[in-house]
Amino acid sequence: MAPRIAILGAGIFVKTQYIPRLAEISDLVSLKFIWSRSEESAKSAAEVARKHFADVECVWGDNGLEQIIKEDSILGVAVVLAGQAQVDTSLKLLKAGKQVIQEKPAAANISEIENALSRYNSICPDPPGQPIWAVAENYRFEPAFVECKKLIAEIGDMMSVQVIVEGSMNSSNPYFSSSWRRNFTGGFILDMGVHFIAGLRMVISYSLTLNGNKLWFGL
Repeated sequence: MAPRIAILGAGIFVKTQYIPRLAEISDLVSLKFIWSRSEESAKSAAEVARKHFADVECVWGDNGLEQIIKEDSILGVAVVLAGQAQVDTSLKLLKAGKQVIQEKPAAANISEIENALSRYNSICPDPPGQPIWAVAENYRFEPAFVECKKLIAEIGDMMSVQVIVEGSMNSSNPYFSSSWRRNFTGGFILDMGVHFIAGLRMVISYSLTLNGNKLWFGL
């Protein structure tokens, strides 16, 4: 039987990106639940998903979330919520032993992410048994970046890096008015910037020492 997963979130991104991508690997994974805060949005997303996953169930509200948390057959959960709610929800799932793929961002500032990582590590301090918490960043899997990393490694030592990025986000974009971009510190910058930072880290993959601790800037 294919591993069963759930999606938390039922917005545009789930309908247009997550469900179609999961449909492409429907022989490898089974979508069991779609959750949303409201019944209406959960049912709407489930209707889209049933074209590819006939047995998917829609659940909503606190009771629906608790159902997913307690469901032993659910191996992993994709958390695709507003930035303000993602980390706390992910940590609840991790505590229940679920593997978590979470949309970005993980936090609005350093203190928040340090607190989140501390809570994550306290769930299971032994890495081999620790549930996976992956903050989604697809650039690490892009063939062009993977190949570029190989080519740069063959050139020699890297002395400096400069990245120039131009992106557009206007009112015609379906995500322009999303709440977490509007009500989340640095929402618009985190939205696009995190992709290119991850791409940069993927390509250069370097380390430095800070206060005696070695930090790896690679994915």
